[in-house]
Amino acid sequence: MFDGLHMGHRQLLQQLVSCARERDGESVVLTFWPHPRIVLNNDPESLRFLTSLEEKTRLFSELEIDHLVIIPFTLDLAALTARQFTHQVLVGHIGMVHVVVGFNHRFGSDSRAVLPDYEGMGQEMGFGVTRVGAVSFCDLKASSTAIRNLLNKGNVEDAARLLTYPYRLTGRVVGGNRMGRTIQYPTANIEVEDPLKLIPAVGVYACRVMVMGRHYGGMMNIGFRPTLQSAVAVKTIEVHLFDFSGDIYSEEIVVEFIYRIRNEVQFAGLGALKAQLSEDEKVARELLAGYE
Repeated sequence: MFDGLHMGHRQLLQQLVSCARERDGESVVLTFWPHPRIVLNNDPESLRFLTSLEEKTRLFSELEIDHLVIIPFTLDLAALTARQFTHQVLVGHIGMVHVVVGFNHRFGSDSRAVLPDYEGMGQEMGFGVTRVGAVSFCDLKASSTAIRNLLNKGNVEDAARLLTYPYRLTGRVVGGNRMGRTIQYPTANIEVEDPLKLIPAVGVYACRVMVMGRHYGGMMNIGFRPTLQSAVAVKTIEVHLFDFSGDIYSEEIVVEFIYRIRNEVQFAGLGALKAQLSEDEKVARELLAGYE
């Protein structure tokens, strides 16, 4: 599914482009939408994505892939065995002459198609096979699951290393209680565009913000506003932009997570909260100044 398009995916795609050029062919990436777990009702409530379909498409456009094919995933498609899918779709419809697969890739209703299966089908149907091994950074294995686990712990730094870019949220600025303005820290309240997008752990983060065609540094709070009388039971996402004044209500906003500063905590009152936010700002500005 290429969720996150992390460094392991990118090594596979580099191999794909190389294979296509060697054969004077075209590189084709195939993925599914919606996610098979949603269609198959396989615990869809716990499913969270690193990238929405729009974000994934944008990331692919930055690479040297010739074609991105998004196949609607249906129950009929799910019923195909690996051999049927390979014969009908990959060879019959797309015209595949070579396939590049990851080290743990399986598909089909029979959950087969490990490397020997691919090689056997290749000899029968006339296509070559290249397998790409696992990719690691230090002791971290690049996988979508590993990155989700890191983000759920608030470890956005290691997540970015495996992704090869900072994790980001895309959403729209919505109305809030404007309490931040009373302590000189106005925030933009963000409604994420994809309800299945993974939100990192509760806490305060140094971030980069893109809005109205410009870039800003900032700090973001994810949590429940425990200090305020308007504390909520639903997790909120608020970002304070550095060196900005203006109205961005209803604008699209993209936030990149750079560092996690601290946990969300409850303070004795707004005065104590303001003092901590001042310290958070100093830390965030220093971190962002050293970030490349």
